[in-house]
Amino acid sequence: MFFYFRVMKFQISRATDTDLSLMQRLFYQTVTSYGSLIFTKDEIKIYSRLATNKEYWHKKFREDFIYNAKLNGEIIGSFCMDKKGNIEYIFVHMNYHGQGIAKAMFRTIEEVARQQNIDTLTTQISILTKGFFQKHGFEMIKNSVKVVGGEEVVTYTAVRHLKN
Repeated sequence: MFFYFRVMKFQISRATDTDLSLMQRLFYQTVTSYGSLIFTKDEIKIYSRLATNKEYWHKKFREDFIYNAKLNGEIIGSFCMDKKGNIEYIFVHMNYHGQGIAKAMFRTIEEVARQQNIDTLTTQISILTKGFFQKHGFEMIKNSVKVVGGEEVVTYTAVRHLKN
């Protein structure tokens, strides 16, 4: 799939083994740059280790639906959804925020879910991404409050029922 935003043309496609090193770098950068806003220090360590774990990623490629947004050969966004419709992550490189990439990736998530006869999407989110998911029809259920960097961070389960 090709998407255009302003003059930027990017493509969203299923991740392959050749994407691995670029994905690992983007995942690591995202976790370490945004992690302090939503994750505890221990969670940042765990996710940083996962970023470099090739076995973990190869298993995810086989078992889940991982798609990447690419621009000129670089991965600028990614999402992962399991076979039950749980969205593990959706993120966009910080240099490309606000350019329609997450919106295009979400349309791809919906399309893949419908093709797989998944009728409910779920995800765990923070206050930072709450607005995005609400705009896309998710209902919010407050889960927990944890302290990160001395401040409370509220996490939610977001649920959306797809219409076929």
